[in-house]
Amino acid sequence: MHRLMMTSTAYRQNSAVTPPLESADPDNQLVSRMPLRRMDAEVLNDTILEVAGRLDTRMFGPADPVLAREDGLVTPIELPTGWRRGIYMNQRRSKIPTMLDNFDFPQLSPACLSRTQSNVAPQALHLLNNATIYGLACDFANRLEKEAGSDSRRQIEQAYWTALSRAPSEEEMRVASDDLLKLKQAAAKDVKGADAEHQALTAFCHTILNSAAFLYID
Repeated sequence: MHRLMMTSTAYRQNSAVTPPLESADPDNQLVSRMPLRRMDAEVLNDTILEVAGRLDTRMFGPADPVLAREDGLVTPIELPTGWRRGIYMNQRRSKIPTMLDNFDFPQLSPACLSRTQSNVAPQALHLLNNATIYGLACDFANRLEKEAGSDSRRQIEQAYWTALSRAPSEEEMRVASDDLLKLKQAAAKDVKGADAEHQALTAFCHTILNSAAFLYID
């Protein structure tokens, strides 16, 4: 049954909406395309860690501790080897990690029959302003510098392959190259040399982690 479903035409649709499809099936009731779907909270958390090279893949054992901060955020405590997958976070009703809670992690009480998916401001604000996310963007930049060297085009291409599992289009490469150059010029006003380039690359990586192309499964 699984083979039948996964090799069916309906299952293998992409999410592109063409004028004929929009006219014939505007609400996708006929399964004429894949519905655009955001990553679940745990998947998003783990993917950011993996992209940044900070995912600790150790399995089993006791749950990893979390910290309930004075500002109201609940954050997993970083271990010397990074962070483990979200499934290993210590989760209590009164201390649900903020990253998971913002992105529709199922409530532990009452029992969750199905997940909801919202699109609310705290999600964008978390990815944009959270210090841990920015730190992971910095780790992502470190990874690119190690794997692609100092060449901007190679860094951009590697960033796309790492975060989006594809190469950038010509238009995306042109826009990304222009933006990265502007970021370097802006950073150079405050810091010099390699520090300015790293700061600019971190901003670029932070942008990718905030992009719809990263958040949504197409």
